Amino acid sequence: MPDITDEDLERLGARIAMLVSEPGEADNAGRAIASLARRMGVSGGQLKDIFLTGALAQRPPSPRSAGQRGRADDSPEAATQIEQFERELSAVRHSMKLTEVQARNALRERDALRVENGVLLDALDRARSAAQVRKYVGLAVLAAAVAGTIAVLLAPQLASRPDPRTTPAERPANSPFHGAGVVRTAGASVLREPEMGATMLLQLSPGARVQVRQTLWRTSIFWMEIEVGGIVGFVLSSEIDRMER
Repeated sequence: MPDITDEDLERLGARIAMLVSEPGEADNAGRAIASLARRMGVSGGQLKDIFLTGALAQRPPSPRSAGQRGRADDSPEAATQIEQFERELSAVRHSMKLTEVQARNALRERDALRVENGVLLDALDRARSAAQVRKYVGLAVLAAAVAGTIAVLLAPQLASRPDPRTTPAERPANSPFHGAGVVRTAGASVLREPEMGATMLLQLSPGARVQVRQTLWRTSIFWMEIEVGGIVGFVLSSEIDRMER
């Protein structure tokens, strides 16, 4: 038999004592005994001899001490304590089972909460994206409305105005095409075109008579197209008194 220390024997005895524990602990104890025996170099027969040698070496109890132990074991107090210990052990086992069940339920609830949290996060992201799209669409519609309003308000100012030098003059309805006129006391300037910055053809003195060919409306001003001495030009209507023929 290989050399076995007292420490190895104590470890082996402790594992043998665990064989009478709960089923799970007993299985672990059996595996531990096998592993320890292989590490110590002890075979199964040698392990049996060690057990039998230790059992036979023990001195059997005397009848007196056996009777005293029997009476002590049979005492009501001892029976009551044993029954109480058994009840407490049963309660502890039941509590452990309930704890295991609660732990499994907690794990399932945790997994369910994780899934629900993921769904809520996805829904929140979609809601944020939809809100941003609605915001941008609203801003675009508002910008289009503002631009349209500005365009409507500025359309008259932005409309192209006719060039008085190229656009035909407008003649008011029912205005005589020919008539006579007399220059007022302030005199009159005959211009080449019906506009204030046109070239002046001649200056008429007060009381001069002219031939009125037509009345024009240009650049928000009434003009008269006149003919005098073979010269055709334009004067302000406020400078000529019309005369009926």
